[in-house]
Amino acid sequence: MQLILLLTLGVFGGLGVNLGHELGHKKSRLDKNLAKLVLASGAYGHFNVEHNAGHHRDVATPEDTASAKMGESIYCFVLREFPGGIKRAWRIEKARLERIGLPWYSVDNQILHSYLMTVVIYTLMTYFFGWQALLILILHAPLVWWQLTSANYIEHYGLLRQKLENGQYEKCQPKHSWNSNHLVSNLLLFHLQRHSDHHANPARHYQSLRHFEDAPQLPTGYMGMFVLAYIPGLWYKVMDAKLMKLYDNDLSLVNK
Repeated sequence: MQLILLLTLGVFGGLGVNLGHELGHKKSRLDKNLAKLVLASGAYGHFNVEHNAGHHRDVATPEDTASAKMGESIYCFVLREFPGGIKRAWRIEKARLERIGLPWYSVDNQILHSYLMTVVIYTLMTYFFGWQALLILILHAPLVWWQLTSANYIEHYGLLRQKLENGQYEKCQPKHSWNSNHLVSNLLLFHLQRHSDHHANPARHYQSLRHFEDAPQLPTGYMGMFVLAYIPGLWYKVMDAKLMKLYDNDLSLVNK
């Protein structure tokens, strides 16, 4: 019974991170604070800083720890993505605070806001429901993180923005994200799988995200792709073939 509860919390926590992702792209202070609160339940308070100011800037480049490389299994990817995301988030937030003359431990630190919420939530749950509740919360958090890792892994696998003559990467376009226009994923994930439009137009509301037929297409919805990703041999057989077809067998065009 406890295992079922733990897995259920992990699944809903993962959906919560997706909600926090959507709210974190909004402009209002209320939406941004609600995003911190949602992310706090899964102890993932660094996400919106890392995602908005890091992943969206570096997506589909070797510098992006949240973009999987061709031939990289999800189990290798998580060892690069998770610590890399935390480091990048703190680097970005410290730089932001330095620009306005504040130390990293300032009350304006957006990451600390969410981490403090995590401490408050976990403390209250322990107070009202006992140590067992705290244990379940601590154990459910990695399940939440794993779902985000799974999404990151499939969304940009092997795709690469090319460098221009000036040394900068080309602008992010729909071709730099794997798209998936499946009904169940649409309903559960706020059109997250219309990822090509999301990265090309990050400020666009999820209700307005468009499907691009000419963008790279995943063979199934996110849930099916997650299962495929967990079996590296099958993943490579399906997705490496799609990558090679997409890039006309030119490995120089692939993120690897």
